[in-house]
Amino acid sequence: MSRLSSAIRMTCPRCRKGEMFVKPLQLSKPLRMHKRCSVCGQPFEPETGFYYGAMFISYILIAFFSLLSVGISVFIFKFPVEISFLILILFLGIIFIWNLKFSRSLWIHIIVKYDPHYKPLALKEN
Repeated sequence: MSRLSSAIRMTCPRCRKGEMFVKPLQLSKPLRMHKRCSVCGQPFEPETGFYYGAMFISYILIAFFSLLSVGISVFIFKFPVEISFLILILFLGIIFIWNLKFSRSLWIHIIVKYDPHYKPLALKEN
């Protein structure tokens, strides 16, 4: 599994097997993560404020997507600007939580390297 597909699937960056986020999704705590990987023991929050950089990734992804989608809908499909922005806002509302999770996943995948020779720790989360 590649780094990008692991980030999209939101699995552990070290072993690419353990789940990062608690399932099922709770709307009151959408970013609730496991403390460590259940397979290799990789901590998912190595230090306080670790995911500050994920905020920038989220902003960049949304900004580029917004410019691209509104530009295409206005200049290629000739939709009115108001309709283009309405469609964009509805779509962004749908993918909001996924974008936050993906940004966190991508950030930790940039920092923590894949280790194919990890030693499973068989940790249980408290």
